[in-house]
Amino acid sequence: MFVFIFTTIVVGFACAGIIMLGFRLTGRKAPKYLIPLTAALGMFGYMIWDDYSWFDRISARLPDNVIVTETFTANTPYKPWTLINPPIDRFTAIDAGKNVANPQNPLQKQITTVYLQKGHPAMATTRLIDCDSKQAGFITPATNLDHNGFPTDDIKMEPLAANDPALKAACQN
Repeated sequence: MFVFIFTTIVVGFACAGIIMLGFRLTGRKAPKYLIPLTAALGMFGYMIWDDYSWFDRISARLPDNVIVTETFTANTPYKPWTLINPPIDRFTAIDAGKNVANPQNPLQKQITTVYLQKGHPAMATTRLIDCDSKQAGFITPATNLDHNGFPTDDIKMEPLAANDPALKAACQN
């Protein structure tokens, strides 16, 4: 967040500086309203660009084995441009490179889901997906695991929809 605020201010100063330099080189005096107006427009332009390009910039940096499964948009009143066309401000992804099948039951898979949201640290969870019953449960630090990393006790499993992205990513092979 600090980097975003700092960059926004720098963009404002840069835009104002370009206008001031242009007027200085031509020997004319800039109208009093033009410098702050240019700085404000530059800062708003940067904020809008950052909102709409965030998802593309972040998802392009993900490794090939990380699959984006869901995207979410949000519109906020203090950013009026989001009321017209809400940008993607968070998404979930599954790290397919970390999918592990249970040696005792190959239809049980362990997957890692990553949650990313603009302006927040990334979070990850480990889930147990049962491809046969189409259910999923979270593996927490309190879960007792066997030597393969799978739960030894029953964990709370909830049914998944047939089109659930986690179910598709875990059970497609």
